[in-house]
Amino acid sequence: MSIMEEFFQRWFPAEPCATTDFHRVVGEHLPANGKMLDFGCGDNALMERHRNEGREVWGADFGVHPELKHSEWFRPLFPDGSLPFAADTFDVVSSHMVMEHVSESARFFGEIERVLKPGGVYVGQSIHALHYVVGVRRAFDLLPHRWVQRLVKKLYGREEHDTFPTCYRVNSRRAIDRAARAARLELAGWHGYANQGYFMFSTLVFRQAVRLDWCLEKLRPGLGKIYFTVVLRKPAPVNELRIPAAA
Repeated sequence: MSIMEEFFQRWFPAEPCATTDFHRVVGEHLPANGKMLDFGCGDNALMERHRNEGREVWGADFGVHPELKHSEWFRPLFPDGSLPFAADTFDVVSSHMVMEHVSESARFFGEIERVLKPGGVYVGQSIHALHYVVGVRRAFDLLPHRWVQRLVKKLYGREEHDTFPTCYRVNSRRAIDRAARAARLELAGWHGYANQGYFMFSTLVFRQAVRLDWCLEKLRPGLGKIYFTVVLRKPAPVNELRIPAAA
């Protein structure tokens, strides 16, 4: 465990890792012989651990990633963002760090609802729009995007083809609930996570961020949680009430 990780654990003991917990939530909802889709899959590697002989795990994204994995399980999105799958196909649809880039929430959640089986769930993880880091990130978006890509690569080592413009239109519980209801999806779960990974480039800044998030959590629980995992469910049809015939 690094010095920064030890420091974080002192202030946030037993705080779950956001990505690890994301996989846990997905696993809880994915049947042994189910089908799932990673919507906005990037290199199509993140969800591969859930694939086995009984499970199909597909990926879809706008473009073919330069380091695409499992190409046989990948399908490109249509130009309008529609998914190239039939209705009622998947038990689980997931997206990891995608919702902050969604500009058309109606189409995004509408496609999720369409391809989910009745009773199926969407599990998404993203950054919370009310966290102060989002304010910093929005300020960077005032710069030309190519500058942002270069800065991200310098600070975090992330390649430019993995950095995209952000919107933060569906990155709060209220905004997601509203957009989900419009798409006939129900909010079924919410998990928040403290994490200061954005500041790993500086030990001093990292420690100050940990202290600030701890104070925010004391002020109002959830305010210091930068990431969240949301679970949305497509309702299963309700059987009509049958009244037994009179004897």
